Amino acid sequence: MNIVKERQIVLRVILMRISLLLIIVICSCGPTEEQKLWALATTAVLTEFNQERHDILGCGEPSEEGAVTQKQILSDWWGIDCREDLFFVLDWLEQVGHRRRFEEMGQYMKTLQEEEFRSMQGALAEEDSSSWETVLRNWFWLGKKSLTGWDFSRYIHLCRKGYYLGYLSEREAWDLIMPKARLLQETFDSWRELGENYLIGREFWSLERTKESGWYFYQAFKKLLDDPQSPWNTIPWELSLD
Repeated sequence: MNIVKERQIVLRVILMRISLLLIIVICSCGPTEEQKLWALATTAVLTEFNQERHDILGCGEPSEEGAVTQKQILSDWWGIDCREDLFFVLDWLEQVGHRRRFEEMGQYMKTLQEEEFRSMQGALAEEDSSSWETVLRNWFWLGKKSLTGWDFSRYIHLCRKGYYLGYLSEREAWDLIMPKARLLQETFDSWRELGENYLIGREFWSLERTKESGWYFYQAFKKLLDDPQSPWNTIPWELSLD
């Protein structure tokens, strides 16, 4: 082997090692601050409704009183009382969520004539009838997007609460959050579209809660769209998350 070829081989080896080091450095750095803020903004409707902070992972400054309140909320609303419960619910949201029932209802609705659908709907309790009405109004045009915004905005929200309560480390929280943030960015075209999907999902989930607080959630949605200082107006939807 002549000296020129030896130098070429050595140079290739050096370049490969440099490339590997760069990959390791990039991966170890994690998301940028801008990317983190983008991901947090996917939960903005609920965060705004709760009057919590949009700009920190835990939604609020740690406090003993806050921890008690958040533990109670997660226990009452989600059945989450520990780290294992949190991962169980996150797995359910990732694999099933309300998307599955929404899709199953849409597929079944497609097999019915309008008179058959209305007859079936009329025999149901008001709560179930409302869910079917939400499917009727939204299933066809949502298509593959389904209730992705609703399910994965809540997934990220739970990661934030899990971090606040110490069920997740900061690194664990971001490792869970960022892939779902990328999924939401790939699925929707704007903050508005993501927020609309969240509101549709909430209406599908519960007529009772929609009657009780739906107007306030809509007002939170509108504020996020209209306020020049809201995260939806200060963080570009097109921000690269790679």
